[in-house]
Amino acid sequence: MELLKNLKKIITSIPICDRCLGRQFSSLIPSYDNETKGRILKDFLFMSEKMEAEKRGKGSLKVFKALAESGHSPSLAFLKKGKQGVKIASKPCYICNGIISQLVEKAVNKIVEEASRIEFDTFYTGLTLPVSLEERDEKVKSFFKLGLGEALKNELNREINRSVAKALGKKARMKRPDVLFVYDATNDKVSIQINSIFLRSSYRKLVGGIAQTKWRGTNSEDITPSIEKMLEEVLLPVFKGRKLKFHGAGREDVDVKMLGEGRPFIVEILEPKARNINLSELHLEFNRRFGSMVEVSPFSKASYLDVPRLKLEAERKRKSYRVVFEAEREVSEEELKEVSRKLTGCLIRQRTPLRVLKRRGDRVRKKMVYEAVFKPLGHNRYEALVTCSGGLYVKELLHGDEGRTVPSVAELLNTKVKIVEMEVTGIEGG
Repeated sequence: MELLKNLKKIITSIPICDRCLGRQFSSLIPSYDNETKGRILKDFLFMSEKMEAEKRGKGSLKVFKALAESGHSPSLAFLKKGKQGVKIASKPCYICNGIISQLVEKAVNKIVEEASRIEFDTFYTGLTLPVSLEERDEKVKSFFKLGLGEALKNELNREINRSVAKALGKKARMKRPDVLFVYDATNDKVSIQINSIFLRSSYRKLVGGIAQTKWRGTNSEDITPSIEKMLEEVLLPVFKGRKLKFHGAGREDVDVKMLGEGRPFIVEILEPKARNINLSELHLEFNRRFGSMVEVSPFSKASYLDVPRLKLEAERKRKSYRVVFEAEREVSEEELKEVSRKLTGCLIRQRTPLRVLKRRGDRVRKKMVYEAVFKPLGHNRYEALVTCSGGLYVKELLHGDEGRTVPSVAELLNTKVKIVEMEVTGIEGG
């Protein structure tokens, strides 16, 4: 019988504990833990040898002794009773040297201690083992040609997760847990990876002169106020986070207002030590402090998966703008109606604007103007109400950007155009 042959070869070649033996054959008896599997396998080998001894008087003293030295109690009792004078010296496991239980206990205690410093609902644990320990485990698998077991690290991770979950009353979750604890068995230390919290909201920018995000340049400190900075001031102290990232559904220029129902955004709070926060009043605190400039809607929980969806939707959603512009000459109402007729339903070919070439690739984008309505305001000033696809640069639609946007209002009117003020009045679904 192949299993019996393999067991006998392993037991008589190296001292091995129940857990490490059971792990080599873990897929054979999936309903038990590895320590129980190992004990069952040793019992099986012991009974087989005992039957041989009783039948033919050929039971192997070498097998009984090896079993006894590896901690198998029935073999030890059998030898003491029937084999007087046989010396039994308990031997530590070749693979783990008898430290596994102690290692698991240390890991659990350290993780539970570190867990008391942060808030979380779900967790998972990782493990860094001494190289020599894993090498011996793999050496046994290779030497005895064993393909029915699992890696030592897998077993220990499972046991540590189970014990930590029981101690903390928390749920172990492998995929995207709130926090990941990694125990370094060599140095008896725990490192912590805290996953981000994502919150969804939308903002209305009531005045110009406010950026959406902070300046990312390295040469100077930008003093322009930003929505990202405002959110940091309100949210980071509450969540005890290290940093905040802003993910917007598109963006408007610093001088452009964002009105209507607002622009959707997701804020990511990195390494939050507090998670169980009542979100219902956070927007009120933000609006109390910054509401004369920027308002935000109530926050709700989001996922990291929602960020790419938000970016994708921003390109697809229609946006509406109100632009006040000056023309170099007086433009008649008939001309304005003709421009409206030509632009409504028009596909615009727009090369990356000169003003953003440093941070955007130079390529031609095709965007749609769904509706464009113009009216005079007096003194060569005019109002444009434009509804278009996401990603269209509306300023350039007006002034033409030296011919990089075709067609443009400036081209169709054959006059230079200067933007006076601009605001986003609505975002589809915003």
